[in-house]
Amino acid sequence: MATDRENGLLQSAYAAGITSQTELANFMAQVGHESGGLNRLEESFNYTRGASQISSLVRSALREGPEALEAARLEALRGQPQRLAELMYGGRMGNDEPGDGYRYRGRGYIQLTGKDQYREAGQALDLDLVRHPELAARPENAARIATWYWQNNVPEAARDDARQAGAAINGRDPPNGLADRERRFDQWERDLTPELMRTLSEGRLGQPVPAAARQQEAATVQSNFQQTMERMLPGQNGVDPHITGQYGERRSNGAHGGTDFNYEGGQSGRNLQHPTVHAPISGTVTFSGGQYGTVKIQDAQGNSHEILHLDSRSVREGQTIQAGDPIGTMGGRGPRGGDQYAQHVHYQLRDPSGKLISPQTWWDQGRSVEVGAQSHGQDDHRGHGHGEVLRHGDRGEGVRSLQQQLNQLGVRDADGRRLAEDGKFGDNTREAVLAYQQAHGLKQDGIVGRATHGSLEQQSQERAAASRTPQAQPILLDDSRHPNNPLYGAIRGQLPTPYSNDAAAAVTAQAIKAGIDSPDKLQGVVVKDNTAFVIGNTPGFRASVDLSQQVPTAQQSSIDLLTAERAAQQQDPQQQMGARAR
Repeated sequence: MATDRENGLLQSAYAAGITSQTELANFMAQVGHESGGLNRLEESFNYTRGASQISSLVRSALREGPEALEAARLEALRGQPQRLAELMYGGRMGNDEPGDGYRYRGRGYIQLTGKDQYREAGQALDLDLVRHPELAARPENAARIATWYWQNNVPEAARDDARQAGAAINGRDPPNGLADRERRFDQWERDLTPELMRTLSEGRLGQPVPAAARQQEAATVQSNFQQTMERMLPGQNGVDPHITGQYGERRSNGAHGGTDFNYEGGQSGRNLQHPTVHAPISGTVTFSGGQYGTVKIQDAQGNSHEILHLDSRSVREGQTIQAGDPIGTMGGRGPRGGDQYAQHVHYQLRDPSGKLISPQTWWDQGRSVEVGAQSHGQDDHRGHGHGEVLRHGDRGEGVRSLQQQLNQLGVRDADGRRLAEDGKFGDNTREAVLAYQQAHGLKQDGIVGRATHGSLEQQSQERAAASRTPQAQPILLDDSRHPNNPLYGAIRGQLPTPYSNDAAAAVTAQAIKAGIDSPDKLQGVVVKDNTAFVIGNTPGFRASVDLSQQVPTAQQSSIDLLTAERAAQQQDPQQQMGARAR
């Protein structure tokens, strides 16, 4: 499901003439990369890895030397980015007056930068962006600006290619973040289905779909062979079916007449539990039985879909079934009994003349299938609520709830950013899940199964209980409003990526207690043998945190700091009274 911002951007692009499915997918991918998934509408100047991080992107930032740039960077981390913006952008791109560097900083999905670009875009779109540059950060304007920028800066020959379009936008070939641009391109090419493109062309994107239309759309879907396998043998606990025997491969008794598949991992675990097998297609059962445990289904075109080696069968001859309906359980049945073969699904397909054909080839031609009630939720195993398995690539309210839960617990992605609560289990969400699993001693697989769900629920319940007291609701260290956020950002930037935001918060809290309470007092952070050492500029000012042990959550570290601050405030009046008494 697209977000409101994605819908707005799609509508703006389509209305401007970007109507090719491939170009539209590339456009959405490039803009998504540049804006962090349409979440970054204004440049932050939050450079935590040193002055070289800035100069590698903007050479002119070194105009006054590396020391001046470093001083400006630290000022920006303390919430005063004007000087840094002036070093980066002042005196160029039309910024000819003092303060223009910050006034015309990067805004919008495509990060419009410099007075010249603001003027040019404003004239084209009838927006007074020179007098009111803040208008560029409004989502509705950001969408129009991104479309204008694409059509004026990306050559037509590059608009269907992720690398070439990225190079035109980024100014480098290959562009930075090429892998992410290509991944987003592939995803949008899958998401922009013919149905969605038709909805766009009819101006109905984002409008409520009548119940009858919803039922009709849900009833007919395109299916390739992988999707067909997953419909027949739905994934369990993050494990999908995969092919173990190809159609036509040579065997001792001749060419293999079908395609074999079972769950990944061979015969361990799920394969020994006789999981339910579902119909690949709607039709009529023409046979159910035999020494091979066979069910045959004839579809509307007269093709015979034959599933063999079932341990048990739940359909009878003459019965009308729909795709996704249960037909039996997986087994290894043969002439010598139910355990003659290792358990698997053998799926063979005959055309109306009775000739064997490849099921994989037949389905990969993009067959339409009407799915029954049992298969409408073929992805249900991937989780649409608490307690069900969630993993990379999933979408829905279950993923959105997970993202909200992780954000509330202070868990961030590998770059220390909050997750977009968009219901899409992408790379950033997986990074946050891995960080949470590492911090809480769970299996680090990026999959949210029973153990991870249970741990998240427990942490959320503890947080809810703690929030009933006034002191349990501090601003978290990774929130820009927190007075120690600049120090947190500097420490987070020097901690290796695998360590969680909880670890960064714990290290920050210890640094503050040791007297290192601002970025300019921080000399550096070193991790050795799973222990983080914080070194201050003042001799003797240092702190350490054992990261091999479970660290407190970011929330708990923030609470601890607030508690210590209140204790100090209560102690000060007593000390003052003692001084007066003396």
